[in-house]
Amino acid sequence: MLIDYHLHNHFSPDSREDTRKIVEKAIEMGIKEICITNHPELHDKNTGKGIFRSKEARDRFRKIKAELDDVQKEHPGISIGFGVELEYVENWMDELTEFVKETDFDFILGSVHIVRSVIISSHLFADELYSKTDEQTAYNAYFDNMMSLVEWGHLDVVAHFDINKKFGHKFYGPFQPEKYKDRIIPILERMKEKGIGLELNTKCMDTKCKELFPHPVILNWAVEVGINNFTFGSDAHKAKDVGQFIQEAMEIAKKAGIKSISTYSKRIPTLHAI
Repeated sequence: MLIDYHLHNHFSPDSREDTRKIVEKAIEMGIKEICITNHPELHDKNTGKGIFRSKEARDRFRKIKAELDDVQKEHPGISIGFGVELEYVENWMDELTEFVKETDFDFILGSVHIVRSVIISSHLFADELYSKTDEQTAYNAYFDNMMSLVEWGHLDVVAHFDINKKFGHKFYGPFQPEKYKDRIIPILERMKEKGIGLELNTKCMDTKCKELFPHPVILNWAVEVGINNFTFGSDAHKAKDVGQFIQEAMEIAKKAGIKSISTYSKRIPTLHAI
């Protein structure tokens, strides 16, 4: 069973893609379930940084849900989930808690893109941190934020667990998770305790660091720790990228000992053997 549980459409500040084109591409790829996971924040046009306005987000996500309901009726052969990707920003978390409580999501991704006020996932800004900071300091700060996200806990799955390597590898070389095992294992253990799953994100398998998020070593640790829920996501912002490398990621998952993938409805997971 193929799924793509990390997709952005024209309601997300970083995408202009039409929902129907996304769905049509997923059907073409043989995908059975997708989930649209837009960002609730807006982006400052000058700095690129996110601005979360709770009323605006609630209003926008009501429109998203209405559109997804319409598209679902048009395409009964594929399941279309109503999701969100929540960003860890310390001074947003109280408002995000209320936003989650007030919105009937099928699925919630949690992610970290910002470290020490720098957007490390953007080629426009990542150098601001990595060019001025040694690897250990930068990556430890990233994993500290990841632990804070997990402790906050209002999410179903952690997205692109080691996105720190996306541009970090340009400055520090290939990411070696073993160097950060003492940071990563406690995060995975806390995820297990809280019932939080792990995403296999294929966004950069053909570009940037040319690796799956997370590194296969981290997948092995996740299995050893006993994490139960795993999802797959292309992180596509354009229809042409929907489903990219999901099949390849499935094979990596099997090699890591992952036996099932999870889909979500009303935030309740269902496991499917792979």
